[in-house]
Amino acid sequence: MDLKSKIQKDVLLSPLTTFKIGGPAKYFVEAESIEEIREFCGWAKDNLPGLPADRQVFVLGGGSNVLISDKGFNGLVIRIKPCLPAGRNQELRIKNNEVVVGAGVPLAKLVAETAKAGLSGLEWAVGIPGTVGGAIAGNAGAFSKSISDSVKEVKVFDTEELKIKNYESEDCDFGYRDSIFSARSGDLLVFSAVLKLKKEKSEIIRQKIKDYVKQRTESFVVGQACAGCFFKNIEWRRKDMGKEKILQKFPELKQFADKPKISVGFLIDYLGLRGKKIGGAMISSQHANFIINSKDATAEHVLMLSGLIKQRVFNHYGFALENEVRLIGFD
Repeated sequence: MDLKSKIQKDVLLSPLTTFKIGGPAKYFVEAESIEEIREFCGWAKDNLPGLPADRQVFVLGGGSNVLISDKGFNGLVIRIKPCLPAGRNQELRIKNNEVVVGAGVPLAKLVAETAKAGLSGLEWAVGIPGTVGGAIAGNAGAFSKSISDSVKEVKVFDTEELKIKNYESEDCDFGYRDSIFSARSGDLLVFSAVLKLKKEKSEIIRQKIKDYVKQRTESFVVGQACAGCFFKNIEWRRKDMGKEKILQKFPELKQFADKPKISVGFLIDYLGLRGKKIGGAMISSQHANFIINSKDATAEHVLMLSGLIKQRVFNHYGFALENEVRLIGFD
């Protein structure tokens, strides 16, 4: 079968995202190997020369942590299949305390399989939607932990040079919800990774997972259409932050004085925005840093609501919020 014949036109993207929002991909294809990704990226370079390089291709994993424009994406969307044929890319391989895992593998499966193998280090990720590729690109994390803590090496496909590259952990520029793969999302596509974990007793791993599930159920949004935390929490270490002056001016923030970050969910809640709606987009009543699709929300509704949040937080605290959710297909 000619691979190019697999490329579809005008495929609606909203059902493929956890937000359930977004227009169509002008071109869409599911890739089953790195060889196919190479061919599809080559096709995009040849057939979409009018688009900037970073707008020609978008790789979609589990569909979390993204907000896709109502107009959709004008280039080629490549969805990496979670289950790749044997011999092309081992989906998930465990040897001793190292795990080789494909970008399309759901985080939920990775957590389950490593726990079953008696490996600890990823229990915090239980309940987080999406795939390994997206988690690595956005350096996903929770409960003061992140996936970069476990990354040893990342294999990527460079869409500019059309070749495979390996990045050691120290070359990945991991930061808070950030990495080189996020900064260069148009030309570095995560394909697989090697994770280094540690051996642990099964009962200890099970208890950790149970504890994290309880915490997540109590403090995070479960069972509603959303992309995850919409904004990055605010790091005290930012150079523009005068910590003592801020704590003096805003005593309600003293609870974060000994923590590395200020909770944006707290700020939004403190300003009385919990439950605020614009169209079908609503600030969750369960966790104020989640914007949910309560009913028929559009990307425009979400942008208007997130813009309101940014304005209110800046006007009151002087903090410029940064999106954690990636915006795809916007001008």
